[in-house]
Amino acid sequence: MVLWPLWSEFLLSWARTRRYWFNTLANLGGSLLYFYAILLGFSRLTPEEARFLDPGPLLLVFTAFNLTLFTFQSIAYTVQGEAQLGTLEHMALARGGLLRQLLLRALVQSLFGVLWSLLVLLPLALAFGVALGPLARWPLGFLPLFLAALGFGLLMGATALYFKQVDEFFTIVQFLFLPYFFYLVRFEPWMTHLPFAPGVHLLRLSLSGAEAPWDLLGLALFQGVLLFALGLWAMAYMYRLVRRRGILGRF
Repeated sequence: MVLWPLWSEFLLSWARTRRYWFNTLANLGGSLLYFYAILLGFSRLTPEEARFLDPGPLLLVFTAFNLTLFTFQSIAYTVQGEAQLGTLEHMALARGGLLRQLLLRALVQSLFGVLWSLLVLLPLALAFGVALGPLARWPLGFLPLFLAALGFGLLMGATALYFKQVDEFFTIVQFLFLPYFFYLVRFEPWMTHLPFAPGVHLLRLSLSGAEAPWDLLGLALFQGVLLFALGLWAMAYMYRLVRRRGILGRF
């Protein structure tokens, strides 16, 4: 049964959110201030550069960035955190094995990530006068980005599974994510083949009420499935490797 482990992961995430409510609120406030600081920085551009400044696309891309980051962290930081606590082998003993448990946790954390992103998106949209008109099928716009982020999270999780202590590397990855995502604000057709780009643009169109072309949806799904398959392969390969070398629980 998948439902019981899934429910257990949900209860664990909810208990952590309630227990560490102060940190949760501080993180929410930090996200709001973070975007405001970014927008303030853009407003200091020269008039020629500032003419491209529009809070709407910036905010929607920032939402996609948050969703991707939540999904990526749900796997990568789980592997590193459980390894540091010495409980990674306990997760591996769960019914279905380590990989299934990580995917279940990623699914639950991603649902929390959607809620979190909405809590960040709605106040900022009201504050900056951004009109939102999400389509009824906006979750379909989120699915390709979720699959791509999940695959990338599995790739990073495979790195953490072997090296264990990778905080600084993950920090570099997150710092690179931010300018990369904001580079996608002014979307061009040639960007469709860049990682995450079609998924980000698709989610942005879905939340703003614009119709997305079906070829963009197909390309975003293809890229998401490809990254997810690559991440699964990397995690499965690394899991076999660390078990064979006897370093799964060694820190």
